[in-house]
Amino acid sequence: MLPSLELPEDLRETLNQFLTQLQKDWGADLAGLLLYGSAARGDFIAGRSNFNFLVLVRALSVTGLQRAGQLHRRWGKHQIVAPLVMTLEELSRSRNLFPLEYFQMQEHHVRLAGKDPFDAGSIDRQQLAWQCEHELLANVFRMRQRFVEGEGRAEAIRALLMLSITSVLPCVRGILRVIGQPSRGKDVQILECLPHALQFDPTVLLDILQMKRGMNSPGALEWPKVYERHLQALEDLCKRVQAVRQENGV
Repeated sequence: MLPSLELPEDLRETLNQFLTQLQKDWGADLAGLLLYGSAARGDFIAGRSNFNFLVLVRALSVTGLQRAGQLHRRWGKHQIVAPLVMTLEELSRSRNLFPLEYFQMQEHHVRLAGKDPFDAGSIDRQQLAWQCEHELLANVFRMRQRFVEGEGRAEAIRALLMLSITSVLPCVRGILRVIGQPSRGKDVQILECLPHALQFDPTVLLDILQMKRGMNSPGALEWPKVYERHLQALEDLCKRVQAVRQENGV
């Protein structure tokens, strides 16, 4: 069932079993099944990334959701997130209501069953730009609030930074789409294009991404300094995105 994704063989077997059961559970109500997120765009890291699925159904029922819950209880421990379940009509409406989320799935997804619901239709640039700026500024506010909540402890800062970079990346892709720059590719590639596309130095964001991937980690005493650098970078990125949005009239 799975196409040639960059995944270890044991994970492919696990996913095949999960997807077989998922299709059996939804039966004739299943209109489409897609994989999206890190695994779909080639950024999956075993033990650190999750599998995200979009389940499109012809009819929703509490019974169907209960079966989905039972399936998740069994397979959630295998890095499989509870699937996003919606109808085709709801997906179509989300193009305007949730442009950033719709864009992410449209840009990077793998069809596993049914018809591909994503056409080549455009997303409203102004709506996408506003949501990107909104999400980035909300990230700044969360960074400050949760630092206080975690009392500046190293372990709290680490968790906060991992969540923050995960939220930043879709916004970066979205704003690149808005200004007509390439928005496809792996996370590292997207960040590395920011000096040219946005005149923004992504060094701090790249450092946090490497930490998320487990490729390096500062000592306990260094986490507050990393937090300070990341927060400043986020504040600068917000200002740059606002300026770019205004420059492009969106």
